[in-house]
Amino acid sequence: MTDATADIMAIAYEVAGISFSNAKRSMVEARLAKRLRQLECSLGDYVDRVRGDPREMTAMLDLLTTNHTAWRREPAHFTDFETRVLPAIVKAQQRVSQPRLRIWCAAAATGEEPWTIALSVARAIPDLERWDVAILATDLSTRALERARAGRYDEARIASLSSADRALAVELAEPGPPALYSVAPRLRRMVEFARLNLMGEWPMRGPFDCIFCRNVMIYFDQQTQARLVNRLARLLGKGGTLYVGHSESLSALTHPLRSIGPATYAA
Repeated sequence: MTDATADIMAIAYEVAGISFSNAKRSMVEARLAKRLRQLECSLGDYVDRVRGDPREMTAMLDLLTTNHTAWRREPAHFTDFETRVLPAIVKAQQRVSQPRLRIWCAAAATGEEPWTIALSVARAIPDLERWDVAILATDLSTRALERARAGRYDEARIASLSSADRALAVELAEPGPPALYSVAPRLRRMVEFARLNLMGEWPMRGPFDCIFCRNVMIYFDQQTQARLVNRLARLLGKGGTLYVGHSESLSALTHPLRSIGPATYAA
């Protein structure tokens, strides 16, 4: 008899690099249970369906991935981004007629992180209208990306923003209750969302001034982490910065980057 749960976990690893231990078997089964009821099929039949239907593969990965995030999550990174990274870029391009800034948020989830990046850019660059700014925000989950593109958050989701940041980042969309806020056009203009499997082909060529790849490598084994970090490093411009999650040390991996701060690395 085949082990359908093990097959699902093996597919997730093969396709998306997500490494589930045996301790996660019940979680995997629970996350797929509703979908199995909708399709009126067993987990064994679902394995065959996923292997034969790319759309169902996407749906399965959506259900198995976690998309926890928040505005200004792990705020020390945004402080460093605003006070070290962006001023250095502004100084280097002060004589350029149209300065350029390229940033990649590699695990955008429901959007709070790339919108915070855009907020930091708006805060740090007063003459932003002169700049050619592009923030690429990617994620594996189509469900999360739909919410990210919508850019609508309730009061609880923007609670970490100061009143000054709220004035810059969001506009009241519906008075409620509950009140709903929409990301302001000044931030929306900077960000483009796209679905991307970090284990697949990458259409972008860089170089990026800064890459945020935070709290995603915790789902990968060490071999997959090393492969990903080295791919990211190749897309960083000279002196570019990579931010990873604070629980994601790269010290056990072989890579060309140098550590310059907590979960912060430079090319």
